[in-house]
Amino acid sequence: MFYEIDTAKPRCSLLSITTDRLRMSVLKKSEFRRVGDYLRRNRDFHQEFSQTHDDNYFTDNMQKGYLDFDAMSFKDGRIVPLWITLKGSDVIIGRVSFFNLAYGGMMNCAAGYHLDKEHTGQGYMTEALRAGCEFMFKEYKMHRVEAFILPENERSIALVKRLGFAYEGKRISYMHINGAYRDHEAFYLLSDAL
Repeated sequence: MFYEIDTAKPRCSLLSITTDRLRMSVLKKSEFRRVGDYLRRNRDFHQEFSQTHDDNYFTDNMQKGYLDFDAMSFKDGRIVPLWITLKGSDVIIGRVSFFNLAYGGMMNCAAGYHLDKEHTGQGYMTEALRAGCEFMFKEYKMHRVEAFILPENERSIALVKRLGFAYEGKRISYMHINGAYRDHEAFYLLSDAL
């Protein structure tokens, strides 16, 4: 198994899971300063591949609202937003989120992720996404996880392929990225593939 649920449940989170090197947590809105710091630190680094945001998005006040929304959506079973830290540290280095959860006959969701510029190339996102997918398969009983990636984001495409995601096709004008609606490559991972 790639993850363990932290039953101690730190006061700053609604859920925490751990891997060999990481803690991944659904944070309470009280942690807005940590999230805002991470987003501001990586604003330029993430811009090329991230959805379009105005300056207000990067304020602590806006992040408090986003964390509050995430917490309510998590409790309602609509999203699993996991902020990533290294074990033994409170500094956020990334996020893996699972959203668009569909139940019943579908049992699928989509995954999105980003990492701190100083922590790329060290296998952290491979570890986080693998654990996150396994968590969704085992705890939420998802059958399928999807990922939608810009064609030029070679590192992200290599990541999902490394984890066993299969290519499915192109999503036309899928998301507003860095100022324009962009096509994305679609990949999927089935629960029996991990």
